Amino acid sequence: MKQLIGIALVLSLFACNKSEPNINSIEEKGQAVDKIEPIQTKFSFEYGSPIVIESSDQVMIPLSANSPAKRRKLSGSSYSSYDFPRYWNVVFYDGKTGSTRLLTEKKVRISNIHVNKAEEYILLDDDTNQEMSQVILYEIEDIDFNGDGTLTSKDPTYLFSSSTGGTNLQRISPHNEHVQYFEVVPNSDQLLLRTIRDSNRDSIFTEKDISIWYKAELANQQWKLDEIIDVSNRQKIEDLFLNQWFKQD
Repeated sequence: MKQLIGIALVLSLFACNKSEPNINSIEEKGQAVDKIEPIQTKFSFEYGSPIVIESSDQVMIPLSANSPAKRRKLSGSSYSSYDFPRYWNVVFYDGKTGSTRLLTEKKVRISNIHVNKAEEYILLDDDTNQEMSQVILYEIEDIDFNGDGTLTSKDPTYLFSSSTGGTNLQRISPHNEHVQYFEVVPNSDQLLLRTIRDSNRDSIFTEKDISIWYKAELANQQWKLDEIIDVSNRQKIEDLFLNQWFKQD
């Protein structure tokens, strides 16, 4: 009950402290106030449903841009209504201390949040993957890869992790490779993930690009990433496929 009361209090606190638009800064740019549509009617965000993190005092409150107001295009914005993220940040609430923190101060698009992901693969009497049980996984876009001046779903998605308290946010997958798939290795501190590398350098990730498989291992709160199939082995596999299925007898 105390935890639920705490969640209600933190939500009301954030709602009361929602910042107002800075009209003075807009006027300084030469735009008349009477010609500016009220910003709050053009754009708003929502506090998502709280997510209780198992075996902890932590609660996550995703910040969503998926509201009716965002379906209209912002005046002077290069983003369309479909470009806004599912989530753009996360509030972490500590039910024990009553403190809150944001996941990040940087501009990011959070496509998916995977909470308690490792719990599905952990044996109750197994202590070999204690680190993995203390992380949250995210699919995030944070780099304008195609250089169009916006951050959208056309940019690569990366796999990130943080602690269950929202600290130590770090990238797992390589820069400039789009994550297609990942899975937790049962009873381990490892992940398997597949990415697409922009091999033809057209700034678009398609089936024409190379798929790369990695093993990511968490040790001392840091990820180590290794390719499972290196360049030479990929070439051997490709040659074998061509010789077996496309070679003319």
